[in-house]
Amino acid sequence: MSNKPRGKNYFFEDYQIDASRNLLLHQPDGEAVALTSKAFQVLLLLVENHGELVTKNDLMARVWQDSFVEEANLTQTISVLRKILSENPNQHRFIVTESGKGYRFVAPIKEIKENGAGFEKHSVAKDPRESRDHRKTQSLTFAAIAIIVFSGAYYFWSNAETQISPPSSAKEVKVIAVLPFKNVEPDKENQILGIGMADAVITKLSHIKRIVVRQTKSVMRYADSTPEAIKVGRELNVDAVLEGSIQNADGRIRLSVRLFRVSDGALLWAESFDEADTDIFAIQDSVSEKVVNSLSLQINADERDKLKHRYTENIEAYQLYNKGRFFWNNRSTEDLRKSISLYEQAISKDENYALAYSGLAESYVLLHLFSPNQDREAFAKARQAAEKALSLDENLAEALTALAMYKAQQEWDWEGSEREFKRAIAVNPSYATAHQTFGEFLGFMGRIDESVTEVEKAFELDPLSLSTNTARAFPYLAAGKHDEVIEKLKPVLEMEANFPMARFYLGRGYEGKGFYKEAIAEYQKAIQNSGGSSFFITAMICSLVRGGHKKEAERKFDELLTSSNNQPISNYVLARGFAALGNKEKALEKLEKAFQERDGLMHVVKVDPNFDEIRSEPRFKELLKKMRL
Repeated sequence: MSNKPRGKNYFFEDYQIDASRNLLLHQPDGEAVALTSKAFQVLLLLVENHGELVTKNDLMARVWQDSFVEEANLTQTISVLRKILSENPNQHRFIVTESGKGYRFVAPIKEIKENGAGFEKHSVAKDPRESRDHRKTQSLTFAAIAIIVFSGAYYFWSNAETQISPPSSAKEVKVIAVLPFKNVEPDKENQILGIGMADAVITKLSHIKRIVVRQTKSVMRYADSTPEAIKVGRELNVDAVLEGSIQNADGRIRLSVRLFRVSDGALLWAESFDEADTDIFAIQDSVSEKVVNSLSLQINADERDKLKHRYTENIEAYQLYNKGRFFWNNRSTEDLRKSISLYEQAISKDENYALAYSGLAESYVLLHLFSPNQDREAFAKARQAAEKALSLDENLAEALTALAMYKAQQEWDWEGSEREFKRAIAVNPSYATAHQTFGEFLGFMGRIDESVTEVEKAFELDPLSLSTNTARAFPYLAAGKHDEVIEKLKPVLEMEANFPMARFYLGRGYEGKGFYKEAIAEYQKAIQNSGGSSFFITAMICSLVRGGHKKEAERKFDELLTSSNNQPISNYVLARGFAALGNKEKALEKLEKAFQERDGLMHVVKVDPNFDEIRSEPRFKELLKKMRL
């Protein structure tokens, strides 16, 4: 390999290398391309020896001469260069890999060196496939172009030190996102593996209080796409992004990971793993620990223990739990029931699997709202699962949040619920769901300013989650500020037009403004996309009546009553329908039954607009008094 003097400038396609300043520039605008110092050195060595094979050993010795690193670092650096140059590995426009040997730079280049008075042509079109005569005919033309290019780039070069800096310490990284690992094999099992691996790393890193980790819900939207990591990092408003690819084949897990700093695209760490699939937990531990080390985070003994903590050693239980999390994130009635079944199967494989119990509790507390019919045992099962999870690990924020929701929705223990919410947030301040559900709880209590603070914190932690975005509208809904409700929901529906809760809240916003036609349309979408939630149906019935369509409202309610003969429907939901149709006596009767049954929906009765017509009734006021509302 040649050792040419530095200080030259190389041109290939739309790029220029200024070797004296360690810059890669994109022409014709002279914009600097963000590269780590190691990536630049690798590129420069390949270009200086273009057309020649540069062995892996030579590159490792020249670029990483002062440190001991694995060959994976070189592989990842080449991968980064290809991505920056927008080259598909199969294109061979710039870099050709010779398996087991090294790399060859094959694109035609133009080379100019500085001679003190200006720039003079040194060599032209040193493409081994190009003839000497052809190169001569191009030299004068290129020299003229080069003078123009260098003149235009002079100002940028003179200020380049302030515009791009080499990747120094990673201490400025405060917020990180772990993207679902892409699957080499495009099947659902491997997709779930990639999401599950990311989720496991997120769970581990969430215990480190010096960084904020975006939650799995926020990054799930990238599971089916292959966007550029830096672009995703900007969308998620984070300082660093961990991405990678994963394959499970022939009894082995093959994982390749890269940690990028978003501000300048610097590669902070990269490594590849090739282990037996039974060692998946060791891989998760290693990735998490190396991310912490790469970010130069100082962690205490408790955080280090949590980083290494494993909730199960049973690979089958872990795989079932992963599938359960996948369906839980989808939030529909059908998917919630699938998640419950999968968590129960995971527990059958490992009866001490705390995360599986926690997931079970989270699924049961959500099921009541999204289900078309009532599961009267759901809340009891939620409490049992949450308490079991906490008996195995008292610091599980997910289980504490589920327990807080149980205490509010089933026991009407407002003080106890608030206490559990605060415990969950203290244990894991990065757990967005705890902030979100606590914010909603505060809204139900009429503590609007505090509610806004918590839902906005949830949004800050999980800015692309549909549920946290939707929750931002709730405090304004509880306060009767319907214009703000509508405004807050616009970005949610731009992300996902069919999210049922956003459609429901939007319907509430329109109804509050007297736009009943628009409200009915939104409720219909919420009903359709939720799988037929009876709670949403009675909201629509109320709008139908107020919009002058009482006959249609009565027909819809008769259908609901008929279905209640075959499957149990919440008495609270039926009370809403009777109230909307003006049958105050029946509405109060059903509400009193819902109270006796401790219906989980009773906790919203204080702010439910379906009961506006009976709110002044003595029996209604007595119910609120009994519930300490």
